[in-house]
Amino acid sequence: MKTIQWIKNVMLLLTITLAVTSCSSDDNGGTVIDPEPTSMSKYVVGFEAFPVGDASPVDYILELPSLTSLTTGEISVEGQGIPLRGWRFFHGAGNTVFTAGYSDDDKCIAYQLNEDGALEEKANFAFQSTLDNYAALDDDTLLAVELTYGGLSDKRFHFVNATTGKLEKIEEHPIDIDMGDGTAENPGSIPWVTGMVLRDGKLFISYHKWLADGSFITPDVDRAYVAVFTYPEFELEKIIEDDRTSPIGVNGHSTGIEQTENGDIYSFSTSALSAGFTAASKPSGILRINNGATEFDTDYFFNVEEATNGGKLFWMDYVGNGKAIARIIVDDSNGAGEWGAFFKKDVFKMVVIDLVNQTVTDVTGVPTHGHRYTSPMFIEDGKAYISSSTDTETYVYVVDPETATATKGAKVLGLGLKGIFKISN
Repeated sequence: MKTIQWIKNVMLLLTITLAVTSCSSDDNGGTVIDPEPTSMSKYVVGFEAFPVGDASPVDYILELPSLTSLTTGEISVEGQGIPLRGWRFFHGAGNTVFTAGYSDDDKCIAYQLNEDGALEEKANFAFQSTLDNYAALDDDTLLAVELTYGGLSDKRFHFVNATTGKLEKIEEHPIDIDMGDGTAENPGSIPWVTGMVLRDGKLFISYHKWLADGSFITPDVDRAYVAVFTYPEFELEKIIEDDRTSPIGVNGHSTGIEQTENGDIYSFSTSALSAGFTAASKPSGILRINNGATEFDTDYFFNVEEATNGGKLFWMDYVGNGKAIARIIVDDSNGAGEWGAFFKKDVFKMVVIDLVNQTVTDVTGVPTHGHRYTSPMFIEDGKAYISSSTDTETYVYVVDPETATATKGAKVLGLGLKGIFKISN
């Protein structure tokens, strides 16, 4: 009996101790605290859908659950995705994807993942004229510049907070304006920005020149131009030129100039009539601005047009380890005419360019193709993910720049992917 009573006493003591401990925790505000939400990452694409009837194509922003969605199966916006207004540009900075209208919409929208990991609009702002060129200066700042077709106005640079998605300020600044004499024969010219790179307090801005009468004519096709601004003061320091090749970059791309891991800056010039030039007298090539310098390297010029496997460049983007992936126009005299490379589906081959050793290697596994617009290339684990279209179909291709080989990935049930991004909440 004594043993049973002892066991009862012990059990009662344990019960009282647990109760006291629980009350003590409550008294100290010891309520159950939910754990911090875990970060989630998703892949997001800018999707150009097929037009319906006589309508124009519709762009969507679409979230994908995993990298596998880019490598297998099909990518479609049927029953999913967020439809947008009109033809659009897409660009990423930090964990934000921005999309800006081209002609049917004057709004730039910032998308992020919310706390639950769902894609939603974070903010938006309006602009006066098309935002045509973009650069993520860092994870916190997107720089976008308006495109003007005519008139001798200053360029409008939009500085956008990539965390809030909001426009912080607009800087209006001339770059290189030829006032002309006001006549139809000499209307003057205006700059058209094709790329922007920030390095060591200097903002390098590549550009073409257009006649200021809105005719889309390039008056000077015999040299490359880069304006050098101080940053963040945003004051024009100087303009550098090089007459070994033509103006830098191509309409609708953000990659006229690229910075490598060691701080060198490379630019590409197309010199192609089908890429929007009205004349071409210099070879298509690549220039370099060495790390720490603000002039073109006079000892470096890669004549891509004369290289083995080379030709006239249409687009180039840096992938790492001294290599870039590029599209070369198969035949600039194929009857496409001015701007023809933007619309045909059989004009490009894909290559890997070794910028240091100045070699061009054809990428096996990607057919002759076309693609109107390419945002900065998506890279993961050293592989590049690129959307390419033929006359009959569009696929994502995974390109290994070290072997110059590509694997066909997911089929795109639309006109193409305008951008591939990975963002986290």
